Amino acid sequence: IASFEKALMNGAQGIECDARLLPDGEVIILHDKIYKFDDQDLSLDHLFQFIKKKKVPFFIELKDPSMRLVEKIADKIKQENLWELVHLIGFSVLIKSALKAQKNYPKLKVIPFLNFPILSFIKPPKKSYGVFLGWIDEWRGSQFAFQKIISQERLKKLKKLYEKNGLKVMAGVVNNEKGLKYFKEAGITDIVTDEIELARKILK
Repeated sequence: IASFEKALMNGAQGIECDARLLPDGEVIILHDKIYKFDDQDLSLDHLFQFIKKKKVPFFIELKDPSMRLVEKIADKIKQENLWELVHLIGFSVLIKSALKAQKNYPKLKVIPFLNFPILSFIKPPKKSYGVFLGWIDEWRGSQFAFQKIISQERLKKLKKLYEKNGLKVMAGVVNNEKGLKYFKEAGITDIVTDEIELARKILK
């Protein structure tokens, strides 16, 4: 909660966090893989209390492919009527359950990460609210490869293609000046970043 508060104070207009399903069926909000609650860990109830209080968009990344995880979060969104504020995001296999869940939760906003959007250039993903384009900093050379394969002009065309199909286009996780400027110049200014002050300066 303290980190969420600090991010908002520093100018963030939304928050990204990770959700995992514990063996006992509880949902925990934490980046690292663990198997029991700690005093500093965040339950789904606590997270939604914060979202209701702050009324800012939250992007919950699924760290587990379980449909049970998706259903528990979706039921909570429905219970609190926060369809407009809470989004489910994730990579490939981890997001498939959320995409399928839209059949039972038509208001659920699901956004997949596309780290290799060139493969989806002709056929954009369907049944989602939007797409995240970007790279993973931990993967050495991934930013270089992404920008080498996808020129500025191609990125602009890709953005238009996705938007034409009714998808919101965002970027993440982008933590350096070159990357932030790359997306800004393509007209993509909804960006997930750890460097909030730098992003504010560049996107201002």
